[in-house]
Amino acid sequence: MTELDNGCRGKSWAAGAIAGLVVFGFVLASHAGFVAALFLGLVTAGLFGSFLVWGFCQGRLAAPLHAAPVTLTPAPAAAEPVPPQAAAPTPAEVPASAAPAPVTEQAPAEIKAPAKTKAAAKAKAPAKVKAQPVAEGGKKPRAMKAPRKAGADDLKKIEGIGTALEKACNGLGIWHYDQIAKWGEAEVAWMDANLKGFRGRVSRDKWVAQAKIIVEEGLDRFLERAKTNDY
Repeated sequence: MTELDNGCRGKSWAAGAIAGLVVFGFVLASHAGFVAALFLGLVTAGLFGSFLVWGFCQGRLAAPLHAAPVTLTPAPAAAEPVPPQAAAPTPAEVPASAAPAPVTEQAPAEIKAPAKTKAAAKAKAPAKVKAQPVAEGGKKPRAMKAPRKAGADDLKKIEGIGTALEKACNGLGIWHYDQIAKWGEAEVAWMDANLKGFRGRVSRDKWVAQAKIIVEEGLDRFLERAKTNDY
């Protein structure tokens, strides 16, 4: 240890002397004076050399004293031999009964919509309006080629006759109330069957009864009774 210490110290002081010479040359070159340069060089050599001795030489001597103790770990015990495992049976050795059954894909079951109850179906179904039966055949009413000289009657006064129906009646030669008032069941049946787009309107709206009131009691009396459908 002494030889190592002496060698370290010598190298440290040599490095300090070199540093001192460098400082001496640098200061002397700056024209600071020989004495000042020598003083600074010695001080640098002493301080730098002392620092190197303290930092490296003493630390090298103290390092073995603080070394971590070496612990010896026992060697692991020899592992017990593992018995060899039996070899897996080959496919030929596996009995047929142990083999898994083949998986067959099944088609997904069809989802059936819930059956609607009869009551619900009847509730949702719109009620059908029964059409008035129309008698086929009949007899064509007596027609006129043109209205009388006083002019055609306003057939629209009869409830159920609008502009389109009035034109249809005129096209069939019906211009006056008294013509309609004279119709019997045969004439009504023929008109019901031959008014295109208005089948059954004559009997359903009671044209004959209304026309008779107008002819027998007058138009004013008819308009009063029409307010309460009294015909």
